[in-house]
Amino acid sequence: MKIKMLQSAIMCVAISIIPINSSQADDYDDLIKAAMDNPARAEANSSRDAARMPGQVIKFMGVQPGMTVLDMVSNGGFYAEILAGVVGDDGRVIAHMFANAGMDPDNAYAKYIRDTDHMSNVVPIYAGFNDLDVKENTLDAVFLIQNFHDFYFDRFGVDVQEVLAMYRKALKPGGIMAVIDHEAMDGAPSSTGTIVHRIDSAVVKKDMSEAGFMLAGELDILKNTTDDKSKLVFDPAVRGKTSRFILKFTNP
Repeated sequence: MKIKMLQSAIMCVAISIIPINSSQADDYDDLIKAAMDNPARAEANSSRDAARMPGQVIKFMGVQPGMTVLDMVSNGGFYAEILAGVVGDDGRVIAHMFANAGMDPDNAYAKYIRDTDHMSNVVPIYAGFNDLDVKENTLDAVFLIQNFHDFYFDRFGVDVQEVLAMYRKALKPGGIMAVIDHEAMDGAPSSTGTIVHRIDSAVVKKDMSEAGFMLAGELDILKNTTDDKSKLVFDPAVRGKTSRFILKFTNP
């Protein structure tokens, strides 16, 4: 048994160090660019590309064709639209919305998913943070974009470790958890999630580590040194210009 486990581990390492040639890298870049440049994307989404740099984020997270990705709090579909193009017909994007959206037959985003050809591989799911339950070992990635702080928004009453345990259960071994959020001041308590809708990345790293995730990398392309981190993210002085951290975690 130990020999088989060792052989399996060696094989995984060998696969991970196979170099990607320039042609494959170019093809991957072209795939992401095509998904972003799709003229069918909602203008409300594509107009925010420069400020959010989704192509670089998706590449950093390693989303590939055929994957199943959960896009948390997907309302509006900013990431879901692009992810749908990247994972392709053999993949699937699960677009999470809160339960009240599922009770609304005229929900605009749900209608957009139904009526838009380039989102034919997008499936909506409706639940609160504490109530969401995804089948075990079915996800390749989870995108939690600018919402980790909501785990500490007192109105939601989230059990953080219970929610993170659900993500770990749903993710396949080696699956990716992508976390982007508005930066709070260094050392700020988790209560800033309620007060200014921000969170210190140290809180995220601690929570994720306690849940069993491993930090695989950080990207600083959304940092903004002029951001006043004491301000509410909806304050006109900083809205749309907050400094954000990008963290990549893996499910061992």
